[in-house]
Amino acid sequence: MKRLRKQLLNLNNVTALLLFSCLAVGPGQAAESEKSPNPAPPAVSAPLIQPIRVVYRQIEGTFLKSPRGVWVDRAKNEVYVADTSNDLVAVYDSAGLPLFAFGYNKELKEPTKAVANSKGRIFVLNGIPRAVKVFNYRGEYIEDFRLARNDSNHAPTAIAIDQSNNLYVGTAGEGMAQIEIYDSNFRFIREIGKKPDRSSYLKSVHAMTIDSDGTLYVADANATPAIQVYGPDGKYLRGWGAHDGGPQNFSLPAGIALDGQGRVVVIDSIRQVVSVFTKDGSFLSRSGGMGTQAGAFMFPTDIASNGNQKLYVVERLGSRLQVLEERIAAVRANPNAAAVNALREQMRRQFNDFSRGIK
Repeated sequence: MKRLRKQLLNLNNVTALLLFSCLAVGPGQAAESEKSPNPAPPAVSAPLIQPIRVVYRQIEGTFLKSPRGVWVDRAKNEVYVADTSNDLVAVYDSAGLPLFAFGYNKELKEPTKAVANSKGRIFVLNGIPRAVKVFNYRGEYIEDFRLARNDSNHAPTAIAIDQSNNLYVGTAGEGMAQIEIYDSNFRFIREIGKKPDRSSYLKSVHAMTIDSDGTLYVADANATPAIQVYGPDGKYLRGWGAHDGGPQNFSLPAGIALDGQGRVVVIDSIRQVVSVFTKDGSFLSRSGGMGTQAGAFMFPTDIASNGNQKLYVVERLGSRLQVLEERIAAVRANPNAAAVNALREQMRRQFNDFSRGIK
C-alpha cells in the first residue's frame, strides 16, 4: 500500500511538470517567475505576398488583352505593361492607375516587353516581326533598334535595362541563345552566355533583371539551371533550378525580378505561382495558384518590382495586371527550447518509472 501511494505521488509530480510545461513555459515564452536574461534570437523572415489591386483596364477604359510583359521605372514610379493582343503599351502609376498608352498608330504588333532609360527613350520588344523598337517619352515612334548581328536568323527574345542605361537584349539564332549588351548610345559592348568551348549556357532567354552592382539574373525557359547569374564582367557565376518537380524547380520561369530586400522573385507560367529565393538560390517561399481571385493567377507571363515592397504581375489568360505587396512573417526560435526539452525528458522518465512500478 505504501508503495502504491508513493507511485501515485510520483504521478502527481509528472502531472505538475506537464502543467508547468504547458502553462508556465509556452512556445517562445519564458515563465513569469524566471525570464531568460538572454535576448531573443534574430527573426527568420519569410516573405508573404498579398494582393493590393487587380487592374483590368488601361487608359480610356480599354480592357487589357493578354498582356505579356511588365516593367517598373523606379525613378518615376511608373509601370509599363505590354498589352500584347491590343498592340499597345500601357503606362500606370505605382498604385495601378492608368496614365497613358501608345502604339495607336500601329507601330507595334503583339509587343511583349517595354523598358525605359533615364534619357527619355522607351524600348519595346515587338512580337511580329521580332524587333526592338525605340520611342520617345511621349510614346512617339523613332526607329527600330539595330542589333549587332542583323540577320533573319538572329531575333530578340527579351530585353532589360540597367542603372547606367545599358540595354540588354536576349537573342536566339543558329541553335543557341545569348545576351547582347549595348551602351546608352546604342553601341555594342559584349555578349554574355558563351562557354569556353563557344557553346552556350543558355537555350531560351525568357526574362532578365539586373542588380544595382551590374549582376545579371536570367530566366531560361529550357536550359538547366533555369535561373542563371552572371557577373558585371559577363562571367557565369552560378545557377539553380531544373525543369522538374519540387518548390526549388520550375516548369516555365516566365519572369524574374529583384525585390527591395535583394531577393530573387520568379513567376512560373505553368505552375501559376510566384517563388522567392535568396540571391544564392535558396528557396524561401511560394504563393499564388491557379484561379481568378486576387492573389491567384491565370497563366502569368511576367513580374516586376518597384524596389520596395510592391510586385506587379501580368497574366496572359487572366488579361489583367495585379499589384501585390510583400510582407514579412517573422518566426522566432524559442529561447527556452532547451529548458522545455529537459522538462519533457524528465516527464518521460518519471512516467516510465511509474509504469514499470505498476506492472
